[in-house]
Amino acid sequence: MTMANENPMTKSWKDSNWNQQLNPHNVLAYFCQRSNLFYDKTCNNEIAKMQRLNPSQLLHMKGIEYTLLHVDEASDLMIIRKQERHSPSHVVPLANYYVLQGTIYQAPDLHHVLNSRLAGTLFHLQEALDKTLTMSRYDPNKGHYWSFDPPEPSKEEKLRSEPCSQFQKESIDKLMDILTKKYQHFMLRTGPVVTEQSNIKQETKDEPQR
Repeated sequence: MTMANENPMTKSWKDSNWNQQLNPHNVLAYFCQRSNLFYDKTCNNEIAKMQRLNPSQLLHMKGIEYTLLHVDEASDLMIIRKQERHSPSHVVPLANYYVLQGTIYQAPDLHHVLNSRLAGTLFHLQEALDKTLTMSRYDPNKGHYWSFDPPEPSKEEKLRSEPCSQFQKESIDKLMDILTKKYQHFMLRTGPVVTEQSNIKQETKDEPQR
């Protein structure tokens, strides 16, 4: 799949071999590398570079070119614009790319922003409509009407919500009754448990001294 068939908004590019600190003076050279997937190799910047022309000559050329549009030194953000030049004073913007810490991204255009917002809005509208339709009722005597009461849980939901079945309750009650009768004498004891060690200490204490 080529770059033209893919969504460039999901792509990014970075040259890990670039050993210089990016600044407004070299960021355009960083962008205009042939390995950059966003870079059009047929642009005027490439022609000027191959012919060793002064960058100011781009003003008198027609066609696709790249130029530094904005620099925000506080956030290390730089924006490069792809534009089509028709005359020294007339250009048509085509795309914007922002460079952040050496990574280049294509900025979304108005079409993609509106498309994303509308898709999110339609999703929530569809969700609300589906929930509303579950409250629609029909009765032969009443006709169509709305019921905003929570629906009755199904038989399976009721079984899942119960902690245990009636059979399990009866079995546990019987088991508890058997255990209570079997160990009733332990349950009725109220005095402290006397251990063998405590008996030895008591006998030692009661033994008269010689």
